[in-house]
Amino acid sequence: MSCGAPECVLVVEDDPPLRATCVEVLEGAGYRVASAAHAREALEVLQGEVVDLVVTDLMMPGLRGEELLAQVRAAFPEIPVIAVTAFGSIEGAVALTRAGAADYLAKPFRTPALLASVARVLDESRPRREEARARRERGAHLAGVIGRSRPMVRLFERMGRIARSRSPVLVTGETGTGKELIALGLHRAGGGGAFVAVNCGAIPEHLVESELFGHAAGAFTGADRDKAGLVEAADGGTLFLDEVAELPPGLQAKLLRFLESGEFRRVGEVATRRVGARLVAATHRDLPRRVRDGQFREDLFFRIDVLHLHVPALRDRPTDIPLLAEHFLARFAEREGRGEMRFSPAALSALVAHPWPGNVRELRNVVERTAVLSERAEVRPDDLPPEVATAGRRSDVVRAAAERSLTLAELEREYTLEVLRRCGGNRSRAAEELGVPRRTLYRRLEEYGLISRDDPS
Repeated sequence: MSCGAPECVLVVEDDPPLRATCVEVLEGAGYRVASAAHAREALEVLQGEVVDLVVTDLMMPGLRGEELLAQVRAAFPEIPVIAVTAFGSIEGAVALTRAGAADYLAKPFRTPALLASVARVLDESRPRREEARARRERGAHLAGVIGRSRPMVRLFERMGRIARSRSPVLVTGETGTGKELIALGLHRAGGGGAFVAVNCGAIPEHLVESELFGHAAGAFTGADRDKAGLVEAADGGTLFLDEVAELPPGLQAKLLRFLESGEFRRVGEVATRRVGARLVAATHRDLPRRVRDGQFREDLFFRIDVLHLHVPALRDRPTDIPLLAEHFLARFAEREGRGEMRFSPAALSALVAHPWPGNVRELRNVVERTAVLSERAEVRPDDLPPEVATAGRRSDVVRAAAERSLTLAELEREYTLEVLRRCGGNRSRAAEELGVPRRTLYRRLEEYGLISRDDPS
């Protein structure tokens, strides 16, 4: 179970009856509750949802509660943790407190003790959590981006921290994730000036230098007058270099000089000019790999990667898909004069199940097409493009699992192995289809006893 609103408690307990009891008690007290059977599942919940408090058992198989506590403290410092163990002692309580636990409960504990601890810890941590929430809301407002999932929350929080800095920022992410919106949000927080966007991959190579830095009359054939470049147009504002990895090698050196000194020369001029513009660069390429391959200057990479923002792929934040889809549908229905439109539950399920290789841009285009072509106020799966509508059929797997009373862990195992079989045992392809990193697939196969820890592949 997941939750995304304030005062959300994540219960981590491997004993099903005790976990169910804790969930029931906390929900009865008015809290929103998420639950996990083990620490790894808890980390997945934390990656995908906004949680305000973790209540975790310490004695669990696999990743122990102490390790979960350490990882929560490192990755989500605003989230307090209440540790629960059957082995209570003063020494143990002191050790857990030093490790970062906000409170300590010894089994067996009574309902009033649990509720009192949860209420106190939430109350004490509220200022810290509200400060973090304010940072992410400021980042979300700046970017004009919709998202409540944990990956987006962390992005918004980081934006809120660096928004007013003048240091260079590198924005990475797949095509269609909204990198330019993030750059524009950072510019809006900067307090003025022009926002000048340059697509480095769309300008012919022989014209890139002139476009960026300008040229003097007579500098080359066709240069019949002086022309200021885009760098000068961004003076006092933000220069956004989209697809920066596509810059030709010669221009990389000139850009580095400009970033280090603020100075440049127009093509065909001797005089040095100076401007003050904040640089935000973006790319969907693997820049460290391009550095290793000799395609991108290492010194330039370090210069533009002072601050880093990564925009997650849409498949990594599925809880945001319904929010985005409904937002786009309302916008396009109004534009088309269609009146109020909505998605049926089955249509939303199909949208969530689709892998969205084109990310938010693809989702926007699909919803726009649907708003124009659908003849009904309620959008159903057959109103969606075939490749999206068929994704919803994966829910048949879920229905079959429910009929067999499989646990979530059993369902995950069966589906993982089915995808692996369908991919002919190719783990890289299977990981791509499952939408998880290869190391995550290897960990699952290791837990299933199908590979050993030292498996070289």
